[in-house]
Amino acid sequence: MDPGRLDLRVAFLQRPGEGRQRGDYAEAFTLWANYRPETSREAVEGGRAQDVESGTLVVRDTAQSRTLTNADRCVIRGRDFAIEGVGLPDRRSRLLRLRVSSHLGGA
Repeated sequence: MDPGRLDLRVAFLQRPGEGRQRGDYAEAFTLWANYRPETSREAVEGGRAQDVESGTLVVRDTAQSRTLTNADRCVIRGRDFAIEGVGLPDRRSRLLRLRVSSHLGGA
């Protein structure tokens, strides 16, 4: 991917502390990114139908982006997304791919 396509400012939210298991999420940093939605599907969660959007978020491989885990979240165009997977950094392109998903609301 051409780094010039990183045209979207994304805020990353992390919990404070070393284990990052407790506490409220707070904005940790922002990075330029590219978001590509892949699917919108309906899932049943807690007995209620939920619309779920998932996609791939691409960011530069930096010291900050290497701290991201499945415990973190991000805000894309004002919507909250869970980070569901963090790929290995691509040494050639210096990019990192993240799987993200968002619950769009219930029926």
